Amino acid sequence: MTDENARTPEKPAGMWIPVLKLGGVGVYVDGLVLLLVGLLLLGGERDTTLGHRLSLIGVALGSVLLHEFGHAVMARMRGLRVGGVFLHLVPFAYVERGKPGDELRTALAGPATNLLIAAGLFAVPHVREGFPWLALERWLTDPLWAAFGINLLMGVFNLVPALPADGGRALRAGLMLRMPAAKAYAITARAGTFTGAACFFVAVLVWPSTDAYAAIAAGLFFIMVAWREAKQGQIERRKERERARGL
Repeated sequence: MTDENARTPEKPAGMWIPVLKLGGVGVYVDGLVLLLVGLLLLGGERDTTLGHRLSLIGVALGSVLLHEFGHAVMARMRGLRVGGVFLHLVPFAYVERGKPGDELRTALAGPATNLLIAAGLFAVPHVREGFPWLALERWLTDPLWAAFGINLLMGVFNLVPALPADGGRALRAGLMLRMPAAKAYAITARAGTFTGAACFFVAVLVWPSTDAYAAIAAGLFFIMVAWREAKQGQIERRKERERARGL
């Protein structure tokens, strides 16, 4: 019998608090996330009850957990090791990187899970007939509406073909099926840069609303990750040259 602990990668660096274990996959939370949850509970809108705030936080955390478990389950189905699910400001499932085909399926499993949940919720008449599509401020007034909106947004956003979204990982893995890794990294970095620039363009269009600041922050984030991806592409290019010289 295979020793499961021996096949599980170590936890990433950080102060992680274990909270539960599902199907052999540990769930860990960062202390900053717990602090944020506490602030949301204590400092919510005055016209909302504690029970309502608890239900919304539960919906949000549950949607994130199911998204990350989608990655973890697919990784295990592909024979990859899973180190756990980590609830950080940018949550992630810590899984072993396999072949490009495995990575492609694992990356797409998360947003697919959210979109399946959203499709199931849309079958509920209360959601299908009453969801306030354009009134974003009303999404959180009903837990079912919140669950549908959060899962729909998570599914669609994570299909954006730019890192750190899952679509960026899927794009890189798909490219690596057809070309050298260095070129795939370079194209993915370029896609992230273009996505960041698009966020800046949106910020100009909606300036000076608060949405503009969110768009600027997202643009900076996409470009920073794209810069890191480009550096990794340079490392892959050096590896390819060394392999060529060895041959």
